[in-house]
Amino acid sequence: MKEIALQVASQAGEQKLNVLREYLQNYLLFLLQKTGMNLHLNFVGGTSLRFLYRIRRYSEDLDFSATENWAPAKLSLYALKIKQELTRAGYSFSLILQEEKTVQRITIGFENLLFELGLSSKKNQKLPINIEIDTNPPQGWKNEKSIVNLYLPILIQHYNKDSLLAAKVIALFTRPYTKGRDVYDIFWFRSKWKDLKPNFELLNNGLLQITTLRKKVTFNEENWLGILKEKIETLNWKEVINDARPFIENPDELLTFSKENMLLLFSE
Repeated sequence: MKEIALQVASQAGEQKLNVLREYLQNYLLFLLQKTGMNLHLNFVGGTSLRFLYRIRRYSEDLDFSATENWAPAKLSLYALKIKQELTRAGYSFSLILQEEKTVQRITIGFENLLFELGLSSKKNQKLPINIEIDTNPPQGWKNEKSIVNLYLPILIQHYNKDSLLAAKVIALFTRPYTKGRDVYDIFWFRSKWKDLKPNFELLNNGLLQITTLRKKVTFNEENWLGILKEKIETLNWKEVINDARPFIENPDELLTFSKENMLLLFSE
């Protein structure tokens, strides 16, 4: 498997790093399926949009929301199985486990790959991928299952589109900093599915969980576009672009991804 990862990435030109990471993400999702871990979690976040709907941007980590069937105490057992499979597949890596917090994390640092692809002059530089699990997600989500075959066939349990959009809006309003990829994803949702509305129950429950929000807002069908438009107007667009740019599949898309165009989308 390591040889396939290197072969796939070596043919990707300027996107070597992103394609390598995406192959590894696919392989980790395959291992989550093999261990049965995937059936206790909902796949969420930007990487889920990439695998499920081929959003035209790459991503970094694998984010999940726990279902009622998730047993946090079993994370170490799943991590051990993942470690065994990665070793069998020929990878050199470190694995760090964070079990005790609300957001559980397995951090896998893939070794040597960046050096072998000429992406780093340091042989020991690692390519990290996090598997993050929110063990206390807001209630109201709706999920479904999809089969995806990018490099390896996988069954993915994930939020439906309404809930994925709601999760992105929650992220935009609750992060302590502006993450341009959140903004790009919301822009992409609105331009692709104009009639799509967020799951308001999930969205409002998610905002209620964050006690540090300075301004309390409640979204509904009548006001959600207006609230988002107000938020967009406050964004530092240079920061938005700087965060999103390294992950955009075709840099020419940034010509369309402007504050003016996003405000236009949310005015319609």
